[in-house]
Amino acid sequence: MRRKIIGYLFPLPLLILILVIFLYPLLSTVRYSLYDIPFGAKEGPFVGPQNYRIIFGEPVFWQGFKNSIIWALGNLALQLTIPFGIAIVLNHRLKGINFVRATVLIPWIVPAVVVAICARWLLLPTMGPVNYYLIKSGIITHRLNFLGSLGLAMPTLIALNSWKFFPFGTLLILAALQTIPVELYEAARVDGANPWQCFTRITFPLVGRMVWFIGFLVFVWNYNIFDLIWLTTKGGPGNTTQTLPVLIYRRAFKTFRPGEASSIAVIIVIFLAALGLVYFKLLAPKKEERVIV
Repeated sequence: MRRKIIGYLFPLPLLILILVIFLYPLLSTVRYSLYDIPFGAKEGPFVGPQNYRIIFGEPVFWQGFKNSIIWALGNLALQLTIPFGIAIVLNHRLKGINFVRATVLIPWIVPAVVVAICARWLLLPTMGPVNYYLIKSGIITHRLNFLGSLGLAMPTLIALNSWKFFPFGTLLILAALQTIPVELYEAARVDGANPWQCFTRITFPLVGRMVWFIGFLVFVWNYNIFDLIWLTTKGGPGNTTQTLPVLIYRRAFKTFRPGEASSIAVIIVIFLAALGLVYFKLLAPKKEERVIV
């Protein structure tokens, strides 16, 4: 009995940490979403689901929800395919490969504010070097406003964000690739398998579970990103890059309606939690993939 009690005490610090860092703020946000909170006031009148009715009735919320889905899926596509290819290259034993593996981490290390400031300078439509070299090389005929154009702002931000976070997926996929025994590839080549067959019959089946897991992490992670968007476009031009996290900030600190901002945050939590349940319940690999050589 004493050993059981001691065993329960070991995870107690972690549970306390979860309660303090995660559960308490979440419950506080749910509570605030049910009140009309004047900015700077401690308490406001209880309004129940009124904040949710206001949010669901506003077109700007649905535009932000749509933008968040486009943003997350766009980043998901780039942050799964590009890291997969880079991880396959880095998995080879080549001269200087350790140096290359170290340099891959640089985008992940650079703070988002540095990426935003550099991107805004590089992409300037008048003096930016990107426009200059694109015109000089003949790729474009006139200068483009990458961050101020309705059609280019979102793809540009997706490319910037994917450049910053591609090391995350690269490292995880590379770690999974290094667990595959070299003997499997050697046996496949002896049997006459070409590189594509080695990839489809050995590589992808054995790292597929890691890719599946990274897919959900990347979607949730990018869905909640605020800093890069705010520092580059502030949700503009218009509302074309205004995702729900940006809308939360605007609602809380620009229009001073913390109750409505809290209700948007709760909606995001419910949406991502439901998405996680569906993803892990319906899309999870049911059994270990068999390697066919």
